[in-house]
Amino acid sequence: MKFSKKWLFMILIGFIIFSSFPQTTSGVVFYTDFMPHLAEGGNEEYVLIYKYDTISNDKVVFEHLKSRICRRTPTEFQTAESDDTLIITWDFTYEGRAIESNKTDIIYFNDRSYVFIAAEDTTSGFLSFFVTFSEDNGATWEDIQLLTNTTVIIDYFLGFGAANLATDLFIAYSYKINPSGSITRSEILTIDPISLDVELSAISNDYYGDDFNLYADENIIYVVSTYEDASERFIRLTSTSNGTDFDEAEALLAPPYGLADYFEPTVVAWNKGLFVVGHDLIEDIFDEEQNITFTEYLLWGYYVGDIADSETWVDKTVVKDEAAGYTRKSPSLSTYMGQIFLAFELTEGVKLGGGRPEVAFSFSTNGNTWTDNYMGDFTVYFNPGIFFAIATVACFAITLPVYLIVSKAKKK
Repeated sequence: MKFSKKWLFMILIGFIIFSSFPQTTSGVVFYTDFMPHLAEGGNEEYVLIYKYDTISNDKVVFEHLKSRICRRTPTEFQTAESDDTLIITWDFTYEGRAIESNKTDIIYFNDRSYVFIAAEDTTSGFLSFFVTFSEDNGATWEDIQLLTNTTVIIDYFLGFGAANLATDLFIAYSYKINPSGSITRSEILTIDPISLDVELSAISNDYYGDDFNLYADENIIYVVSTYEDASERFIRLTSTSNGTDFDEAEALLAPPYGLADYFEPTVVAWNKGLFVVGHDLIEDIFDEEQNITFTEYLLWGYYVGDIADSETWVDKTVVKDEAAGYTRKSPSLSTYMGQIFLAFELTEGVKLGGGRPEVAFSFSTNGNTWTDNYMGDFTVYFNPGIFFAIATVACFAITLPVYLIVSKAKKK
């Protein structure tokens, strides 16, 4: 019995079409990732931590803290999700107490990646700090450990950052003293990197800010935060060598629009200076029918050659100078092979219908032009992907004429 090739193709196409239809009426499950923090690892690898939510029927059903190794492969610098590692569930139990995570940070120090978690001890309602570490760039993580309990009510907690100060791990955290937030304070912790014991707890003489970020370089901790002077807001860049007092020099970096309440800045050493990135709100488009001006977040930055010299502060376009319907926020900086390496939240904006955030990446060699993929010094001659593409084309170029010649010969 002969079976027509035509029927075979029809069955195959029908199967593809049928399988594309939804086979169930159950709710759609979505996944979203945000709150990125990027840090250098060992062996030219990088460690990203982020919050990963599973959403079903418009409800968050699972919340996790995950890590991802970003590395160079033969054909690309890999930043996409690939066997990401679970660090811990966002809410967890520690010694019989329910803990609800609030904010996170990561640093790499002495061949270890340290993840710090600011969380609420729901038994007491106070702020607590936890830590875990990895010695393989986030492939595996040690059990979570308690660093310290504080007497700060979680509702008064504003933000924290982590770095290293000389031979110790270092945490600074800010909180408000009264409900209105008119009085604020920052405290610091120095931590032994091996025992993870808190060696010093002190009140800082200078206020770090509500949304500050820390970066350590050559025994100096650089501090960036949103700073309000009279009616204007800036990103303030300053430094500290002891943790409790800021150095005299500071840079006040003006935003493009100044509409965001907080710029959530990040900083990294680059090109014999410092590169700073924050987000801001932009009035993106006016809808006459709805009488609404849409606003989206965009990223902006500065190169600072010398904190004390404003002539060296150069504003930079980061990723895109217009929102273009998308919102980009919550940046986290590092460098790779001399290039600026940036992670951030990317979401469809309001005028595109909104969306769920995902972690995105960009690279830049000069701070002006940005690309989503690092190619670096890969070349046509030494890229295995190019060899594969050439071999594929060559196979088609050889086999297709042969097939046509044989087919004609059979018909004769």
